[in-house]
Amino acid sequence: MKNIDYTQICVCANLRKKTRVVTQLYDKLLQPTGLKVTQYSMLANIDHQQSVSISRLGEILLLDQTTITRNINLLKQNGYVDLNRDPQDARTKVITLTEKGAEKLNEAAPIWQDIQEKIINDIGLEKYNDFYETLKTMQKIIQSYEEE
Repeated sequence: MKNIDYTQICVCANLRKKTRVVTQLYDKLLQPTGLKVTQYSMLANIDHQQSVSISRLGEILLLDQTTITRNINLLKQNGYVDLNRDPQDARTKVITLTEKGAEKLNEAAPIWQDIQEKIINDIGLEKYNDFYETLKTMQKIIQSYEEE
């Protein structure tokens, strides 16, 4: 049997290392806006949905409710989002972007767009699309393990 160094081929460890590097780059470049990439992503998704519940935002971002709530509270403290009861279901809290939040998103969007384009151009569109499809396939496979 071959002597394999599992620390070098671990799927989880390798993905975590690579995503940490990517996250650090986005956070560094977004720093002038005062946003982290997770907050930018939340604002962008809230803007896209126009009005979204905490649980639905968690589903979209694949984050637990505690993480969503903590980040939404930070965004709310900064005046970027409003959090109100859903008129159709008082048990549900709905998140909407404020005018200040829309301005912050517009400030951060060109920075995000620049780095996004740079990475895709440097990798190459075809390789990036293949990588994205591979990640989606991995997600489906891993989620199927949870159903077993």
